[in-house]
Amino acid sequence: MLGALTEIPAEDFKNLYHSPAEVTKTARRTREWTLPQLREAGVSSGGSVLSLGCGNGADLVTMRSEGYAAQGIDLYPPIPEAQPWFKLGSGWELPFAAQSFDAVVCLEVIEHIQHEKRAATAAEIRRVVRPGGVIIIATPNRFFPVDEHSTFLRIHSPFRDDTLSCSELERLFRLPAQTLTWKKYFQFARFGKAEKLLHLPIAVFDIPLLHRSPLNPHLFLLFRA
Repeated sequence: MLGALTEIPAEDFKNLYHSPAEVTKTARRTREWTLPQLREAGVSSGGSVLSLGCGNGADLVTMRSEGYAAQGIDLYPPIPEAQPWFKLGSGWELPFAAQSFDAVVCLEVIEHIQHEKRAATAAEIRRVVRPGGVIIIATPNRFFPVDEHSTFLRIHSPFRDDTLSCSELERLFRLPAQTLTWKKYFQFARFGKAEKLLHLPIAVFDIPLLHRSPLNPHLFLLFRA
């Protein structure tokens, strides 16, 4: 069944994302994928990082434990441990001064932002990143028909505007994109189920030649400001 991405009701957010399993998943993803990508991009310990759409905030706690000056923003409050470094707000009106951050990390968020607000969000992200800083985006690929936004896997239409392609994201941010690896990002349930169902290692798609193509299920992009 074709489905649209939907907003999560406020009353459900805490139950969905503050569970121990979700907090552990976010922390592990941050340790094993986000932090290595930041270091590879030249943003080392002590650097300032904004997590736009930080969810439960476990990424803030994890980055802070590694010496990063991490801050987060989301529509809903995070776990208590992350609240000292959190602001309630939206991506298209960031409550931060220009050039405040060495990096902005926006993982599984841009596809949930209303279409008419995406250009403003991209402009705000660029505004708060210092010259030479980085923007890291992870999002489902518009032209691959399956993504992980459901209990198992969701079938989506490339004719809808919920998801975006690599070229659309480059136009949105007005910057060229560098593709990043998937490795150690999807350690968890849904794509693992797909691997078993298809009898095909999902890592086969993590080939640089395929990163921008319709054969890549998920986009991992770095933009240099």
